[in-house]
Amino acid sequence: MIDTTLVYVDSSVLVRSYLADEPGHEAARALIEGHRLLLTATFTLVEVVSTLHRAGKAKRLTDVDVLIEKLYEEVSPDGPINLTRPDPAATESAALTIVRHYTVHATEAMHLAVADIAARPLAEPGEQVGFATQSEPQRKAATALGFVPLPSSSPPPPPTG
Repeated sequence: MIDTTLVYVDSSVLVRSYLADEPGHEAARALIEGHRLLLTATFTLVEVVSTLHRAGKAKRLTDVDVLIEKLYEEVSPDGPINLTRPDPAATESAALTIVRHYTVHATEAMHLAVADIAARPLAEPGEQVGFATQSEPQRKAATALGFVPLPSSSPPPPPTG
């Protein structure tokens, strides 16, 4: 089994972790509540809050504010998700390279760039970095870039050791 203690979390997985009616909700919650080092970009908050507000307006949620509060708890210093904001110029340059090589949306490329710039350097020697997404094109790009795609069809096992 490949050790992916460090995982970059895309907004697609975070959204599913809060919306119980979304396919993949349980696997997304298991990833967030697992014992891994999770990392995401600060702009992910904008994406997730926007999606939660739209879900609230569509009457998919009864109390959007409760879920937004949960999001902020999970990205707080004591929460399971660490926020990162790497250099914008380096991120944009890497994202431009990614969109030229892979069929992904702009924000998907930005997430891949942040994972490459901010998450990969945090990995221990020999440790592979996971990349959690629900987007198949982004999953393919992440794999091509050397990340281990998550979540799998079943919740990932906790890291050993």
